[in-house]
Amino acid sequence: MFATLLPIALFLIAYSVYLFTRRKFTYWEKKKIPHLPPTTLFGNYADFILQKQNLGENTLKVCDAFPDAPLVGAYYGTEPSLIVQDPELIKLVTTKDFFHFSGREISNYIHKEMFTRNLFFNYGDRWKALRQNLSPIFSSSKMKNMFPLIGKCSFVFEDMLDREIEKSSILEVRVIMARFTMDCICSCAFGVETQTMEKTENNVFKQMGDVILDFRPKQAIKNTIRTIWPSIFYGLGFKAMSSEVDGFFNKLLTDIFENRNYQPTSRNDFIDYMLKLKQNNNLVGDSMMNLKSEAGSKVTLEIDQEFLLAQSVLFFVAGFETSSTTLTFTLFQLAKNPEKQAKAIEEVDEYLRRNENKLKYECVAETPYLEACVDEALRMHPVLGVVGREVSEDYVFPSGLKVEKGLRVQLPLYKLHYNPDYFPEPNEYRPERFYGEEKRNVKPYTYMPFGEGPRLCLGMRFARMQMIAGLITILKKYKVELAPGMKKDLDYEPKSIVTQPTEGIKLNFIEREGWQSRLLAK
Repeated sequence: MFATLLPIALFLIAYSVYLFTRRKFTYWEKKKIPHLPPTTLFGNYADFILQKQNLGENTLKVCDAFPDAPLVGAYYGTEPSLIVQDPELIKLVTTKDFFHFSGREISNYIHKEMFTRNLFFNYGDRWKALRQNLSPIFSSSKMKNMFPLIGKCSFVFEDMLDREIEKSSILEVRVIMARFTMDCICSCAFGVETQTMEKTENNVFKQMGDVILDFRPKQAIKNTIRTIWPSIFYGLGFKAMSSEVDGFFNKLLTDIFENRNYQPTSRNDFIDYMLKLKQNNNLVGDSMMNLKSEAGSKVTLEIDQEFLLAQSVLFFVAGFETSSTTLTFTLFQLAKNPEKQAKAIEEVDEYLRRNENKLKYECVAETPYLEACVDEALRMHPVLGVVGREVSEDYVFPSGLKVEKGLRVQLPLYKLHYNPDYFPEPNEYRPERFYGEEKRNVKPYTYMPFGEGPRLCLGMRFARMQMIAGLITILKKYKVELAPGMKKDLDYEPKSIVTQPTEGIKLNFIEREGWQSRLLAK
């Protein structure tokens, strides 16, 4: 009897699971929004979930099925998501009607672990109050006061480059750039010397960076399950971030607090802000409701150690990873395009002549072509291929489409950045798109490597500052070429959250004539 019933029971269980995973697959059909037929469990994202494509590439494939549709329905696994392709509608989502789209994703679960309590994942009143209080750290005046620390790191970077190139002129660029940017963010934000450019063996900061950005298959699967089925992920006791990370930053913060006697200093850096929060035990900011009325409502957030740790991890990761990745892609494109590199080098040399070889805060404003080189690299290789949002309050688009609270919204950067209507010959690396008068031709809400609207990347100024300083330090002495065997076309790592090549980018660093006259002046 049991042998007879077992196959029937297994069939019924399997069929129930099948029906359960497909229960939302009529969502876009009912709303009459163009969409591709979903597959069981995977929806329209089988290539991403099965680690064959990164999220940006998979989303681009969905978009390409409906190239002229302003809105495209999709199924991210078993869950509906809305892809917004039209720049005017992106403006509504990111800026004009931001009140309805303040969330990032799975907002109801961000309290489940330390890491996701930070600014990046928060939404609504908590995000608004936190953003309002953190913004002053990244003001122009604070960045200018911070720049001498970037300059000091650049001197160390200069020496490290010489040592590494003396061993071999062929370097894996991201490894080198990550050591530089990690030292910059830790010096500027935490006031600590990481020694990542002097000591690589058993360096705890480097090890922690590797743990946080682990994109081995197991971690990639965990990340995917968390974003599609968060109730299952957290119900099973999983966490996106290792407890090792919690312990490291808990000790780091405690040690720094003790070194400063738990009192803010004149540095006015991130740690000083953390100390002020710790003393007050709360944070006060404006409510999101103020976007809809003049009520002037205030929000008070309780501050605990886990909250402080969450912001610290975010600053650490965002400060070094996004910049090192962007610098890597910029140098890769300059190596492929020697005429663009020559123009960038000419601007660097002229900048150093004008400023007597001194690296100053104004270097970003005074090297517009170099900045354009970075901007064009970000167009072709945005750090995130998809900018995510979440419906925070029910919303009706101008077309009449109503979307409910909790729906995932995706802004497809690959689709926008490679659209020939916005960027002619999109596969060509042409920094001139972002230089001089031509920069005015970039249509609003078609280029968003740092996001857009109120959620525009808070650390954008800092990122630009350290990236330009790093590029000047390299190009004043070296030009770069593709290393022998280095491919000109890159494949992206499907398991990584951020845009990364499947293989390390290796470049040949060639000493330029007359470099002795361009050494950085202290």
